[in-house]
Amino acid sequence: MKPWVLQAEPRQWQKAALAAWTENLRGVVSVVTGGGKTIFAEMCMAHFRKKKPDGRFLIIVPTITLVDQWFVSLVEDLAVPKEEIACFSSQEKAALPKRINLMVINTARNAAQKIAAGADTCLIVDECHRAGSPINAVALEVPHIAALGLSATPEREYDEGFKRYVEPSLGKIIYRYEYNETRADGAISPFELINVKIRLLPDEKETYDALSKRIAVESNRLQRHGGSDERLKHLLLRRAAVAASAAMRIPVAAKLVEKTAGKRTIIFHERVNAANALFNDLKQRKHRVTVYHSKIGPMIRRDNLRLYRQGIFDVLVSCRALDEGMNVPEPAVAIVASSTASHRQRIQRLGRVLRPAPGKRVASIYTIYATIQEEERLKEEAAGLQNAEAVQWFRGSRPDDG
Repeated sequence: MKPWVLQAEPRQWQKAALAAWTENLRGVVSVVTGGGKTIFAEMCMAHFRKKKPDGRFLIIVPTITLVDQWFVSLVEDLAVPKEEIACFSSQEKAALPKRINLMVINTARNAAQKIAAGADTCLIVDECHRAGSPINAVALEVPHIAALGLSATPEREYDEGFKRYVEPSLGKIIYRYEYNETRADGAISPFELINVKIRLLPDEKETYDALSKRIAVESNRLQRHGGSDERLKHLLLRRAAVAASAAMRIPVAAKLVEKTAGKRTIIFHERVNAANALFNDLKQRKHRVTVYHSKIGPMIRRDNLRLYRQGIFDVLVSCRALDEGMNVPEPAVAIVASSTASHRQRIQRLGRVLRPAPGKRVASIYTIYATIQEEERLKEEAAGLQNAEAVQWFRGSRPDDG
């Protein structure tokens, strides 16, 4: 049996959490994004393998991106041979289970039982808050002798899904590693927030303002008469889509890459077509850039991610695919070209560049915004992030005097 060798030196919190997990081989660990939960899970895997040399691992994740993330990390951070890993998703299905089985939760609802049957199975559920719904909880109903849940925010915001579905299968929260501890331990880099305002084009602004008026009318109607809020939700989604697709996001993001040239950079956009356009623009400008999103085949996606990790590419353009996933310590710059109103998404994206690395003095997070609603969210965030090195506001690429 070829040994697995962890390539990273475990942090103190990881050792303490491992001690808590090994007591019963069961439990959920809450780790702030960027704190090192994948490495910690690999420590648990190595421990389980020593106890059960013939055991099997079933790792359930919410997205195809996390299958890629885990695959790359297992090979590079734990020295697992590729031949010991099987992947199961809507895009690929291994013929037979292997020692380590990576599975998207949608696939796991129907396939997990078969993979776990007939073996001493260690069940690992990454972003386990996503399993806290009736339909996804089915994936957890597999025979296993060890269980580990991982999440930056295991308790769900709007329901009791964690208590009802996650905890019975994986166990209680046995360890928490919070933001303040990561700063004290040096587990995340100091950071600065730079918020960059852009203008909507005239036709975009006209559409946005018209939708805002309809939203105000619908809100008043609901307050007075009640009823279904589906129409309001639809209008809010349409308005958010107008803002997210604002044409100026692409050239301003490209200009920010030019400004920070030479630094490892990751760019987020909400739209695949916009990500491709930005990738092509930066490629024409001779940047060492690659792209990652769900429309790319699995082998190419993993290669793009691996080559970015290795420094072959300096800039990685992505969509929501990398919100949950990607353990790359080197990026010093994040450019959020567009985003949703989700607090969880924001935390995930910040975490992509907060991992420490040699030579990274401070991480810079640029957020491009176009509307009052986005500005209000950013101001609320700035007020709550007292540990940020600095919060700056710009209009376009010039200081915002207002």
